[in-house]
Amino acid sequence: MIARRQGRSRRLVVVFLGISTLLGLLWMGTGYSDASNGREEEALETIAGSRRVTKVSMLYGARNVLYERALQSHRRHAERWGYGMDVLQQDISVGYWNKPSYLLSLVIAELTKPGLDRVEWFMWVDADSIIINPAIPVEIFLPPFDVDSIHIVASKDHNGLNTGVFFLRVSQWTVNMLIEVLGYPAYNPDAHLGFQEDQTSMAVILNKTTGGPDGKGYRDGLVYLPRTWINTYEWKHAYEGTKGNLLVHFPGLEDERWPHMSTWLDIVETKPEEWEVPLEETWYMHESRSFWGRIREAKKAISSYEALSKITSSSSRNRERFELAARELGKVLHETPFDGELLQQRIDDWNVLGAAY
Repeated sequence: MIARRQGRSRRLVVVFLGISTLLGLLWMGTGYSDASNGREEEALETIAGSRRVTKVSMLYGARNVLYERALQSHRRHAERWGYGMDVLQQDISVGYWNKPSYLLSLVIAELTKPGLDRVEWFMWVDADSIIINPAIPVEIFLPPFDVDSIHIVASKDHNGLNTGVFFLRVSQWTVNMLIEVLGYPAYNPDAHLGFQEDQTSMAVILNKTTGGPDGKGYRDGLVYLPRTWINTYEWKHAYEGTKGNLLVHFPGLEDERWPHMSTWLDIVETKPEEWEVPLEETWYMHESRSFWGRIREAKKAISSYEALSKITSSSSRNRERFELAARELGKVLHETPFDGELLQQRIDDWNVLGAAY
């Protein structure tokens, strides 16, 4: 009996390793060019223009010159890198719900076009954000082509999801998600959504693990970047970023934002060279490659576990260990993937477990 169990355990491990190897080969696919040979310019050429991106924002109501100037910084950035730029100039919904409503209309419009004519990603930018380093192409923040299960790339702060700056893939998944975001208050009238209702609603929907287009919810389609990469804040006392950061954003400052915005706009309009740093001289290239490499490896490990689970219903001790390792890895992948050290530790734990069996 013991020998039979050991034989079964060995067969499960062989199956697991075989699946891991196969998925590893499939996931190697295409991605960002590896610039470890020092040819950073080639890597930049590969990244820039590799996706069809359009920036999106909204500005309507009483004229605000500072917001107009801020959006002009995004227009200049878009023109430099060949992105589109769409700005909602008319109220189409109620308050904060204009954002998801406008995004939904844009995604649906793109999906009606032939595939090669479509925008691939929308980058939402609040009107109180300013590009301070236009030398950074936004493609550096998007998942490699082989990590195609990601549909929203965002960031989170102490309040959770922040939708001041984020990316949305043009896909049916995104349509379904935005419809649920817009419908959430109607189906949950007693839910307390706080001040930024659309943001809270989106956070709730993105945390779902059931329903959605494939019955698994939306959590697996979201990844959180390190916030300061794309959504660097200006605090009352100082800018939290450093020279080389893409932009500055002014959430939570209320009326105190105006002098801060004015100062930054004067800088980027009159002395842009003060904050512009070529991509290859920033940390973005290396850190982005490392980040998406960890995401790829973590997703590969979880896919291996899911495939193994479908093959056998065994409740062996080995299976329980793999289940725990996959659960711990998944928790970090979904909640704090920007903690590179912790995510790498969970990946290493998984790999050690696989090697031991």
